[in-house]
Amino acid sequence: MGCSTWEGVQDDPANRQKIVTAAARGLDACQSRMDELARANVTMLKYDRQLMQSLFSFGYVPSYVCVGTVPYDGTTAPAGSSNR
Repeated sequence: MGCSTWEGVQDDPANRQKIVTAAARGLDACQSRMDELARANVTMLKYDRQLMQSLFSFGYVPSYVCVGTVPYDGTTAPAGSSNR
């Protein structure tokens, strides 16, 4: 990975889940960010520690990039699907 990190939620309809990616300075903050992005309790699958470029500190700061999943449920349907 480069210095920038993509954050967000992607649908994985084949496995009936969403894949969530987030970045933060600590593992707890990374978990919280994934939960916030998915609006659900995300199961963290893996994380990597890396140096991220920071404009505010004028250098590099340690950061975690986390990946997790959350299953579809009755209130969380894949994008473009109808839940009727």
